[in-house]
Amino acid sequence: LIVLNCTTAEDSTINSGEPLDNKSTSTAEQTARNERNAGNCFLSVVHRLAASKSVSARVSACSLGPVLWNHLDFPRQLQLRGVITRALHDVDVGVRKATAAVVHEISEMLFDRRAVPWTVLMVERSMTDPEPQLRAAAMTLTWHLAEHLPNAFLGDASKGSLSIRRLPPRTDPTFMDVYLLQCKLLPVASNLAEDRIASVRLSVAAQCDRLCTALGEHWFSVIIDLLQALLSDRDDRVRSEAILCMPRLVESVISGASEDKSVSVLESLLPQALKMQKDASVLVRSSLATATGELLVFLVGLGGAGGSLSPPPSPGHGGVNIDEIGSYKYYKKHVDQTLIPLLQKLLQDTNPDVTSASLRAVTNASRSGARDRSGIPSCSHKPDVDDDLVSLASHQSHTSIDRTKPVFIPVLSEEQVLRLLPTLSNLATSTQWRVRQSAVEIVPALLGCTYRLETRNEISKLCINLMSDKVDTVRKTAAECFCLGGSSLARHGEDDGGEWITKIVVPHLRICSQSEDSKQRLLSLKMIDIIITNGLCPSKVSDPASSPSSFSSTEESPLRMLLDIASSRASDNVANVRLNVGRVLGSVLFLLDRSDVDYVVSVLEKQLEEETSKANGGDRDVVYFAQQALASRSLRRLESR
Repeated sequence: LIVLNCTTAEDSTINSGEPLDNKSTSTAEQTARNERNAGNCFLSVVHRLAASKSVSARVSACSLGPVLWNHLDFPRQLQLRGVITRALHDVDVGVRKATAAVVHEISEMLFDRRAVPWTVLMVERSMTDPEPQLRAAAMTLTWHLAEHLPNAFLGDASKGSLSIRRLPPRTDPTFMDVYLLQCKLLPVASNLAEDRIASVRLSVAAQCDRLCTALGEHWFSVIIDLLQALLSDRDDRVRSEAILCMPRLVESVISGASEDKSVSVLESLLPQALKMQKDASVLVRSSLATATGELLVFLVGLGGAGGSLSPPPSPGHGGVNIDEIGSYKYYKKHVDQTLIPLLQKLLQDTNPDVTSASLRAVTNASRSGARDRSGIPSCSHKPDVDDDLVSLASHQSHTSIDRTKPVFIPVLSEEQVLRLLPTLSNLATSTQWRVRQSAVEIVPALLGCTYRLETRNEISKLCINLMSDKVDTVRKTAAECFCLGGSSLARHGEDDGGEWITKIVVPHLRICSQSEDSKQRLLSLKMIDIIITNGLCPSKVSDPASSPSSFSSTEESPLRMLLDIASSRASDNVANVRLNVGRVLGSVLFLLDRSDVDYVVSVLEKQLEEETSKANGGDRDVVYFAQQALASRSLRRLESR
């Protein structure tokens, strides 16, 4: 490697034994020729390794291919191609697999159009290999080579599809060469899609979108037909992977095709997707739910930022493209008439795995992460894509005040949310507690799509009903989502004026605190802890109809309302409730202002006095938590000094 990358090599032996003519060749030309042909003297090593009986030696011979490729003159490059060709026919499957990886690397370094047909031949050879893994790898080789073809004919394939994504114009001299080679590559994918081994067909189903992008608009209809066939495959894993590929293929076609073809892709694939909602495989139906959610996000995103919340301007306003309005209506029609009804049916599936997948799809669609709307939004899978695989409560710490609020762009409109509510209400009555829990976890996401208090009130009923569930985990999740919903309202970080807390949360919190069931009273204390710890309670309520003087009283603030509710349970007849008063007030004490701290301290001192005056000194756990809370207040005073 040191020798090959040395730019000052002047040894004439590296140039095939030919002496350098210093009179006719400049130093720069000598250096360039040394770099291009520096690998010539190493080719004999490759031949010796390739002729060895050792498998490791033959693998090493192939592995030297990408290292030497750009440092060989054309005759010796032909010899290296012969070594790689023989290795791809090797009796040992390990050698053939290593060779396929080498061909993949070399396809990125094509600078001479004379090498392209040979690379296509290697792909065709991989397609016919007896090893299924190699045939599956042939699909990756196919789209990888296809996206580098145009650049290879221009002299540099290093940038791949980032440089040129489609065929050159028909007037370009290279058009016919690239087109004919693509005609050889497409049958490779078609043959692999009909392979007898399911893992090979699965590889094709997973990469149809990449092939679509690599080959360009001319072949879109062929690849759409290919995916349609895979959606009807006899193996459920292949059907599952094909349906997961559908949103990515739709995105590739719509972003790279003319309007008529972008319309045809939806007309071709959505009817097939609708048939799969009755598929016998749970895996397929779960994948269908995931794909439907991704497609929903993408289609709504085509309407522009916030397109689902408000229609585009009327044609009477300036700067509006009539075609854009027509496209918006067309995509919105598919959202309203196909995708949302499909998700509603999947939400009612008898299998809990399908139901959970559908709920995650609705959640992710309801709170789609903010993305750049200057171009076509992407639904490809990335590590930072927000996926609701765990409880929403885990996304927001209940123990830390340093909470960064994520900004979400609502996808579903308020009307679409209301259409989903009856289905979610039915799920909330499921006999399986995990389904009930999943149904309520979607509440903060749905709230992010709403503006009207009436709609939010309807959504909150999902949580309120499940806060009386017989399963403790469901009750806690419902309470968490009920409280955390205020941080997901559709104003994207703006204060809603305390409307959610004062008009929906606090009234129900009072009902819970006055319930005859001690579990409900405990739940009210937990909700107070969540709201204050996460900073969800505004210090004052802003009401445009009121004068500023109406907030002057601290007792009228939502925060003081919560503290009053907590203090009302300080004398509860159940010791477990009383001790949680001290525990909750102690945990939020350092978040309060001086006046609120003094109020909490008076409540705790009164509770401690009442408890110690009881027979046998009262409950020791209640005394302990009250003393701990007061001690934390004293510690705070010392630190402030």
